[in-house]
Amino acid sequence: MSINFEEYIDLLIEKDNEAFEIVYNHTKKGVFSIIISLVRNKTITEDLMQDTYIKMIKKIKQYKRGRNFNAWLMQIAKNTALDYLRKSKKETLYDPQEQAYIHESLKTEAKTYDVLDLVKPLNETEKQIVLLRAVAEYKFKDIARIVDKPLGTVLWLYNKAIKQLKHEVKS
Repeated sequence: MSINFEEYIDLLIEKDNEAFEIVYNHTKKGVFSIIISLVRNKTITEDLMQDTYIKMIKKIKQYKRGRNFNAWLMQIAKNTALDYLRKSKKETLYDPQEQAYIHESLKTEAKTYDVLDLVKPLNETEKQIVLLRAVAEYKFKDIARIVDKPLGTVLWLYNKAIKQLKHEVKS
């Protein structure tokens, strides 16, 4: 179910908890997908999600009405993750035990694949597109706004990524 975020802007400015909860529940999968595609760590992703929503509340007066609120929030999430990566200046270690609790496993011919393992061969943009579509269930036109690419490019990248993943799974 899609909502009109514009209706909640004034309430968010007034720090209305119910409005925040509604916005959070409609955006959390997308925010999670953007951040996890960059940092690849559940604990850090959860912390960065919290930071993203805090920044959203602090910057809500800067949001330009009539624009795409969802894309605006996803950009905050992406920038928050990139800032973290710049500050940490180290490669995030991958803990298979921790990751097992994060993602739904994809089963193919008696093999089980963790979503992050599966999307590893993709570049960052392809990962974001695939995760936003598969995990957060965003429409392609919304993904195009979030990743700031034309719809045709997003569709092409998604199809290319899926073909690549199918080839990886068969190997």
